[in-house]
Amino acid sequence: MRKHIQSLRFLIQALFMAGLVLPFLPFADGVGQKIWISIVFVGVCFCGWICPFGALQDWIGWSAKKLRLPRYKITPKYQQYMQLSRYLLYALSTMNIVFAVLNSRFYFGHMVAAGLWDWVNGSVLIIFLMLSLFIDRPFCNYFCVYGAKMGVWSVLRPFGIVREEDKCIHCHLCNKACPMNIAVENTRFVRHPNCINCMQCVCNCPKDCIKFKLIKLKNEKI
Repeated sequence: MRKHIQSLRFLIQALFMAGLVLPFLPFADGVGQKIWISIVFVGVCFCGWICPFGALQDWIGWSAKKLRLPRYKITPKYQQYMQLSRYLLYALSTMNIVFAVLNSRFYFGHMVAAGLWDWVNGSVLIIFLMLSLFIDRPFCNYFCVYGAKMGVWSVLRPFGIVREEDKCIHCHLCNKACPMNIAVENTRFVRHPNCINCMQCVCNCPKDCIKFKLIKLKNEKI
């Protein structure tokens, strides 16, 4: 089953990408509003499975790997501080302090759907897509206010990605596969607010010890 997860995710991403231009298909932002209640139970799925701007970053990154372009991972030492940037931007947005960079995800959808364009948001969008050639989901990791908002609500979810410690061989493949640069190998339950439930860690585990299921709270490590 897990070998088909990424194919299914691609098809769903493609469906919502097509929804930007085909009126009879679902539009991502409308669905995002409707699935809010699910976040507190299963975590953030919108970013990993539905968001067209996130999907485009995924596809560009996948293409870059096929072209053997150099790919970079921010080291954990710096990631723990850099990932706070989107939560700082989220805090600023609640005070009506908004930057053009915050509108990139929303602007992308409406640019495609309605043919809108302005040079400020458009230029920011292009920069992030170019960065996706070298870094996994740069906008989602460090600048997405919508993702930060959902992530905050998801931290107490009872269902999520669980690592069975007794089966783990510490091959690091789950850490390498995670586009949100989460140290999956170092936790029993991925309660990290940046997790987008993309299931890359699940699919890349050679021992099938990472699964999506109900978490048992005993001796939990976040």
